[in-house]
Amino acid sequence: MYFGELIYLITLICGLFAQKLPAGSCVSTIKNGKLVQVGNCQKNDGSEIARLIKKSLDEKKHIQTECGVVYNSKCYRAIAYKIDNVTLKDAELICKSLNYGKPANIYDLTHYNLLHTYLLSVVPAGLLGTDVFTGMQYKNNQLLLINGEAVTLPPEVWYPDNPKSHVTHTSIGIVVNKDPDNKLQGVFTGTPSWPEFGVVCEI
Repeated sequence: MYFGELIYLITLICGLFAQKLPAGSCVSTIKNGKLVQVGNCQKNDGSEIARLIKKSLDEKKHIQTECGVVYNSKCYRAIAYKIDNVTLKDAELICKSLNYGKPANIYDLTHYNLLHTYLLSVVPAGLLGTDVFTGMQYKNNQLLLINGEAVTLPPEVWYPDNPKSHVTHTSIGIVVNKDPDNKLQGVFTGTPSWPEFGVVCEI
């Protein structure tokens, strides 16, 4: 008697499940790296799993390349955390994960102003400001882009008493503060191993 009731229950559940899918439909998902299909799935040529993988990659790419700033046809996106635990090496890895981006350059005053405004929008909740790495360097009293080309930025964008000509202060970061009257913000020279709150990436 018990066995008969169990068979009836299984049949009932299977029947209800089958009724959820319209006739001829196929639902495909990827679970634990394997293609799982339910319903009337006729294709066995691998095209369905290829479609799902492409869809997943396209969605990931769209999320990862959402730009905070677009300048001269380049995409910039910042990642900022609540604690300062990002070294320059970490910053490079973070940017690489965003479609092989890299810590950003700052090309001129207009670009700096766009980045400054954008960075204010990514300050973590509960903080009044943040500081992030760029990919630029300061060596031999010169501000250098990632490719080694020298550039200049006007004095008003620099953090007070910066740039600092010290042998260890070779990395370049940006400090922003939600209080526009706070003078302690701007571009600064720092140490690559000294942790900041995040990074602005050029993708």
